[in-house]
Amino acid sequence: MAILKRMESGSNVEHGRRHFTGFSIFCIFFMSLGSMSYGYPAAIIGTTLGQPSFLTYMGLDTATNASQLIGAITALFYAGGLVGSFCHGWMSNRFGRRASILGGALMVLISGALLTGSVNIGMFIVFRFFNGWGAFQLLCTVPLWVTEIAPPTRRGMLVDIHAVMLNLGYVVAGYIGHGFYFYSGGNQWRGPMALQMLFPFILICGLWWMPESPRWLLSKDRADEAWAVVQRLHVNPTDPNDHFAEDEFDQMRRQIELDRTFKTSYKEIFTRPSYRKRALITMFLTYSLMSSGVLVINRFGTLDVLLFLTGWTSCAFVFNIVAIAFVDRVLRNRPIALGFFVCTCTLIVEAALQANFLNSNNKGALGAAVAITYLYVVCYSLFLDGPTYFYIGEIWPTHLRAQGYSLGLGMLCLTQIIWSQAAPTAFATIGWTYYIFFVIFAALGCVVSLLLFPDTLHKPLEETAAMFGDEEEVVTFQRYAAGKGGLEGVSTEKPPVPDCERTQGVANAY
Repeated sequence: MAILKRMESGSNVEHGRRHFTGFSIFCIFFMSLGSMSYGYPAAIIGTTLGQPSFLTYMGLDTATNASQLIGAITALFYAGGLVGSFCHGWMSNRFGRRASILGGALMVLISGALLTGSVNIGMFIVFRFFNGWGAFQLLCTVPLWVTEIAPPTRRGMLVDIHAVMLNLGYVVAGYIGHGFYFYSGGNQWRGPMALQMLFPFILICGLWWMPESPRWLLSKDRADEAWAVVQRLHVNPTDPNDHFAEDEFDQMRRQIELDRTFKTSYKEIFTRPSYRKRALITMFLTYSLMSSGVLVINRFGTLDVLLFLTGWTSCAFVFNIVAIAFVDRVLRNRPIALGFFVCTCTLIVEAALQANFLNSNNKGALGAAVAITYLYVVCYSLFLDGPTYFYIGEIWPTHLRAQGYSLGLGMLCLTQIIWSQAAPTAFATIGWTYYIFFVIFAALGCVVSLLLFPDTLHKPLEETAAMFGDEEEVVTFQRYAAGKGGLEGVSTEKPPVPDCERTQGVANAY
């Protein structure tokens, strides 16, 4: 009741204040080296397959089944990613978010070393599988960790750092790969491949000093450690008594005491309607993203493919940074729907240009086709890339959040395998009409996200269950009535947690 009295007296009116510190930002950037540890290996294979020295060394320039071997190199990375996504779900819950990040980083480091030292194509293909395992384990766990330490009104901005660093991995891979293309020697492909070990190595060296997710610590009865993390990460100079951190921690503690009584199996997810709805939203979102053409739209457009892709990923990196400025200012489903809509429009224009001018000498039309691909990636980066990761984290309760990321990123892997394997044959046989599939799925993503995706903007993670019909699973509501100077209502609920009040109070106090 002390919290209620403090809120009623107005001593904890924190609306609009920033409740994260320079240390919080440093930790997020450092942990996002895990994001780069996904982005760099995922992108470097594109430049590696363009290296004449690699093709010659591996015998792909003369092999009759070269296209199948190259397809296996790509597919097994995502097959490993599927395993890594679900390994993340188990490991994050059992041993902690940091342990899952450590496991993924070690996998990328070791597989990166073995890929660099590969002596034949069989060895290279095998360790691409383990490379994908580690990379996707990181891709799942890093945004999960950031989501669970970020305050609600800045969560989108802070999780978007993950997307920025992921794209930075793409950019670094592009420039390094392009630079080594001009390096003379028989093994120039090994240099760019070896660099992928740098990012997980640095991450492993500093991981011990990074904080664990306070929500995971509470789920393991380590309340003192959890409070120390919350107090350090969400301090504010204008709140010397840490009232805000106390309120936030109290809500976490009460909610997790209840969450621990629930089942956490995948069977429960797909048999309980409210959980099944979350699962369908999560998998539909990642499937639609990968089916909107982001994987294959850049296969046509310029003769210098390496340089083109480098510019493309650089554009994605820049506009992911721009997105940080507004992601926490608009309703969550609006930018997602807008992103799908604009991607649909650009895909239609791209298909029309390729249908009429792909094999022509019309420089204006061909230049427009290249420009449209850049407009596509601008829209994708502004409205879809970052929101994917924080929206998944926001709709799942703490006891199932790791599984939610597993389902979402597992679906992403399956979709990438399907489209990337089909693309070469599809472009060779039906050409530009392949884009029609992307137009359909992007348009469908626009409609579904706008009409069916709930808005989680500024919601504490402990309260989103109510948006899926699970009001009885929310122990404490905290919503500050902006401009009213106090509570908008107080009532008592009956969850199996002692002295549990349902209040309206300070969520916008982040």
